[in-house]
Amino acid sequence: MPSAPPAAAAPRVRRRELQKEQTRLVLALAAFDLATEHGLANVRIPQIAAAVGVSPRTVNNYFPSKEAAIVWPATLRAVGLADSLAGRPAEEPLADAIVAAVAGQAGNSEIAGLPPGWLEEFRALVAAEPALHGEYLKAAAAAEPALADAIARRAGIPAGQLESQVLAAAAIAAERAAVLHWARTMAPRSSLADTVRTAVAMAVRCLAGPGSTLA
Repeated sequence: MPSAPPAAAAPRVRRRELQKEQTRLVLALAAFDLATEHGLANVRIPQIAAAVGVSPRTVNNYFPSKEAAIVWPATLRAVGLADSLAGRPAEEPLADAIVAAVAGQAGNSEIAGLPPGWLEEFRALVAAEPALHGEYLKAAAAAEPALADAIARRAGIPAGQLESQVLAAAAIAAERAAVLHWARTMAPRSSLADTVRTAVAMAVRCLAGPGSTLA
C-alpha cells in the first residue's frame, strides 16, 4: 500500500506557487516600467528579461506577449470588486449597489501589492497605447465571473444564471468604456469615479431597476 505524502508537501507546493506569482508580478512591473519610459513599440522581451535578470525564455513561460505582461497586474482587482459589492448595505437596491461598488473601485487609485500610483499610470498607458486594448479587455473580463457570483448571491438566485452574468458583463463593459473616455478627455473633466458612476448607471439600471427579475 503506497504511503501518504508527507504533510510538508502542501506547504511546499503553496510556497512554490507564491514564488511563481511573485516572479510574474516582477516581470509585469518591469515590462510596464519599460513601456512607460520608452513606449510600447520599443520594448522587447529580451529587455524585460534583462531588467529582471532572467532569460527571455522565462518571460515567455509566464506571458505570451509583452502586452499580456504589462496588463496582468490589473487582474488583481477582480476579487476586490466582488468583495466591494458584497459589503454594500443589504437594503440598497441592486442597481445602486453595483454602481457604487464599481465606481468605488474606480475612485481607488491603489491596488494591494502594487506600487503607489501604478493604477493611474496604467490607465494613462492603456489610453495612449491602442495595442494594449485587447489585453485590457481580457483583464476587465477577468472580473466578470466573481462579480456575477456576487450579484447572484445578493439577488438570492443560483450562481450561473444568465441574468447575473449579463449584468456583470454590462457593468464591466461600461466601466471600461468610461475609463478610456476619461483618459482621452482633456481637462476640465469630471473625476474618474464620477465618469464611471455615470456609465455604469446607464448600463445596469435598465437591467436591474424596478421590474427587473433581479431587483
